[in-house]
Amino acid sequence: MIKEPVIILANGDYPFHPIPVQKINEAGAIICCDGAVNQLIVNELEPDVIIGDLDSLDSSIKKKYSQKIIHFPDQDDNDLRKAIRWAEDEGIKEATILGATGKRDDHSVANIFILLQFSTSLNCTLITNHGVFNTAEGREEFQSSIGQQVSLFSADPEIEITSINLKYNFISRNLTNLYCGSLNESISETFTLILSHGKILVYQEFS
Repeated sequence: MIKEPVIILANGDYPFHPIPVQKINEAGAIICCDGAVNQLIVNELEPDVIIGDLDSLDSSIKKKYSQKIIHFPDQDDNDLRKAIRWAEDEGIKEATILGATGKRDDHSVANIFILLQFSTSLNCTLITNHGVFNTAEGREEFQSSIGQQVSLFSADPEIEITSINLKYNFISRNLTNLYCGSLNESISETFTLILSHGKILVYQEFS
């Protein structure tokens, strides 16, 4: 039985900022993406599940955690997507993704945009050592702080966005490329986004 809160730990930079460190230390269950278990063990924590093609695990780890390993050899999906899909199949509703950025820039970009473009019922938040990525749909209010740096990313240029309490507010504006919604700022303890349809990616830097 997987206990909440659930952490999915990818094999990027291990958490060092206090916020993601607290998240992993307070986890009810930690799902490791293949080689991420190596970093977890170094930090004196134990995995509940290890998922992936297992190409980053040495024989001693495979032996020690043989009962916790879920082998997915499919090379069409990366290990993070495999972990999300497995969690979804297990009936898990919500998870925090850690360790998804760093080491390789291409992996970082791909992992971040999983939130936006990978079809899943799992409600995911991705936390890096610098900030938090969430998605927004319909009308959503986000907890914030005055001066917090905020960026919005949309893969669909047809989505019209209206915002409340951002320094550079949007009024039914389309994001026609991936950078034109970046480098904004919250002017309140909350900000609100209203979307015409679809889903966008929201980044909030740690204050």
